[in-house]
Amino acid sequence: ASVFSHRDYHVENLIWLPDREGPARVGMVDFQDAVLAHPAWDLSMLLHDARRDVSPVLSERMLQRYLDRSRYAGDLPFVADFHALGALNICRIIGVFARLVRRDGRPKYEAFLPRMWAYLDRCLADPGLADLRVWLDACVPTEARR
Repeated sequence: ASVFSHRDYHVENLIWLPDREGPARVGMVDFQDAVLAHPAWDLSMLLHDARRDVSPVLSERMLQRYLDRSRYAGDLPFVADFHALGALNICRIIGVFARLVRRDGRPKYEAFLPRMWAYLDRCLADPGLADLRVWLDACVPTEARR
């Protein structure tokens, strides 16, 4: 935990500020849950957005762009951490959305689940998460992942 983290970093919490220049053109809203976190956290949340498709190609390009410019990338096993944090948060979101659908009767969240499972599959392709993939495959059959 070494950087400011929005924690809920996704497109709907960003606002375009056209009168500004460079990175200052993007503002943030809904930041009451901000904490100190790992430098990969917000990038992972942005590239695993529950409400928007982020293609594998775009995700890899943005991750590489971050690595090319980040002072943190050389100090940490950043890509492995990016995937591990992504898997952690995606599992949490899948659970929250499942609860919203089943318990709370909010069916609109079911539409987001296939996207989240696809993001989880991408994260679990990281060799460091092989044990988690094996466990998930044993405990949550592919046909139940929707």
